[in-house]
Amino acid sequence: MAGEPEQDTKEQNEDIFELVLPPGIPSKVIVEACKKFDTDVVPAYADVETGLADVTARDLLAFRADKDTIERIRAFIIEETEKFISE
Repeated sequence: MAGEPEQDTKEQNEDIFELVLPPGIPSKVIVEACKKFDTDVVPAYADVETGLADVTARDLLAFRADKDTIERIRAFIIEETEKFISE
């Protein structure tokens, strides 16, 4: 059922974090982040409140890395998206 935590945690690494990207992040920024931090994006799934009667499942992208790298990717994504918008 959606919203329930995964029960099988044998293969999960507690030192790995995800940064889920909201829709609208320019693909140019995502590609630059992949190159700069030598990482890839992975699929992420989320239930999104649409303001309607039900919740909609969305396919999203996420970066997966250690906490320090995720924090640096987050700062980079914000900075580069702001630059992209101001162009």
